[in-house]
Amino acid sequence: MTTPDDAGTPAPDDTPRYGQRAPQPPAGSTPPAGPTPPAGGAPGGYGQPTPNAWGQPQYGQYGAPQYGTSQYGGGAQQSGYGPPSFAGKPYAPPANKPGIIPLRPLTLGEIFDGAFGAIRANPKVMLGMSATVIAVATVVGLALGVLVSGIFSPQIAQLEAELGAEAVGLTDMFPLFGATLVSSLVLGLAMPVVNGILITSVGQSVIGRKASAREVWDQARSKVWALLGFSILWSLAVGAVWFVYLLLTVLAFTASVGLGVAVALLGLLGVGVFFAWFVVRTLLVPPAMVLEGQGFASGVKRGWTVSRGSFWRLLGIYLLAYLAVWAITSIVAQPFGLVGGMVSVMSMFAMYAIIAVGSVFTGVISAVFLAGVVSLLYIDVRMRREGLDVELTAAANERDEHGTA
Repeated sequence: MTTPDDAGTPAPDDTPRYGQRAPQPPAGSTPPAGPTPPAGGAPGGYGQPTPNAWGQPQYGQYGAPQYGTSQYGGGAQQSGYGPPSFAGKPYAPPANKPGIIPLRPLTLGEIFDGAFGAIRANPKVMLGMSATVIAVATVVGLALGVLVSGIFSPQIAQLEAELGAEAVGLTDMFPLFGATLVSSLVLGLAMPVVNGILITSVGQSVIGRKASAREVWDQARSKVWALLGFSILWSLAVGAVWFVYLLLTVLAFTASVGLGVAVALLGLLGVGVFFAWFVVRTLLVPPAMVLEGQGFASGVKRGWTVSRGSFWRLLGIYLLAYLAVWAITSIVAQPFGLVGGMVSVMSMFAMYAIIAVGSVFTGVISAVFLAGVVSLLYIDVRMRREGLDVELTAAANERDEHGTA
């Protein structure tokens, strides 16, 4: 034990060090305590903590100088006292990266790169399983939509005859509208299943493990009902807000045009603010349910709690990801829409088939990328606040010890 008299003396030979012996602190100071690395391990390897990591201040602060520049572009400079530095900034070895992301707080680029990396790491699950579920839901939804449209076709034809020129083409458009509406509802019910599968796969890829389709399904299926219930309640809450907004707008217009315009504009602004807040506060609920094994009520509470204090970061990254997906899917959907419109004059079945294929493509693109981004946002928030990187490092080490793929 160090006494007041010998404080500042050189550390004994068994003092933990990473690669090279740290310079001695000035006399009268107490050297900072650091974790002990595994015996025989190389610095910066998988599963080994970096100096002053695991709960120390730099893992809970945004923009800490040890990330981004110090480990690249040259070696560390010794200043004579304190920890190694580069260009006057503290230096830390690169973080462990057993899987698709480094186990430390993530940047925007690392989150997006990790979302694509999850696809490359396990394409059979990320693309194959999700495409299968989406395809089945799309086909079933279109079939039900066509069936429902056929039931109401006589009434629509009678309405078109009564309205005359004002309703020309109504009987032609109604089947497509009905099929699209029912298909969207069925697909909405299937998306929680897809999200559970994708989130599970991303969680495994973070620690460098390629889970099989059966393993992913075994873990995700227990959360299907919780995810489905959350999705339904979320949609009902959004629908209720829109209903109140439209009702107030209509009532305001009945009073006066000026009041109606004011309520419509101010109400739309309020709805936009509410949606931004509501989406962010509920964004991490599905990952909390799947990756933590939470039930419905506890998962909602957990996701709500984890998102607290990170509103602008979560909103900005998710909004950017959503806009990117919207742009890509809009481009992909254009050819299917054009071809479907051209073949509709020859065969309605061909048109529905082309629409179904386009829906599967766009659905897979949006679901896979957004699920990857949301999963990594959840992991990033927990690494920043709760030291999840320690648990992930331990899980990756256990994987290496057992020799799992």
